[in-house]
Amino acid sequence: MLLVKPSAPFTRSDLARHLEKHRIGTRMLFGGNLLRQPVFVGLRQAEPDSLRIVGQMLGADRLMNEAIFLGTYPGFGKVEIDFVCQTIKDFANSFIIQNT
Repeated sequence: MLLVKPSAPFTRSDLARHLEKHRIGTRMLFGGNLLRQPVFVGLRQAEPDSLRIVGQMLGADRLMNEAIFLGTYPGFGKVEIDFVCQTIKDFANSFIIQNT
């Protein structure tokens, strides 16, 4: 799992598109802040006292909005892992080069 900092010059979606273009599978975090999932939104509206919520759930919101999972496979070796790492480095470096 990777987190894209809010201060990064690209978004999680930008990174995901780049990785998918290079045939590296990605997935967004399924759960994130479950309180923002439709079933819980409806439950909170229908029965406000049915859930106990402690705090603002900022960490869960951050994972929901900024996290990305990279595709993995038990048969990945050094070559495949190096390819994924280099693809991410090239993507990040393209923003550094553009802004210098």
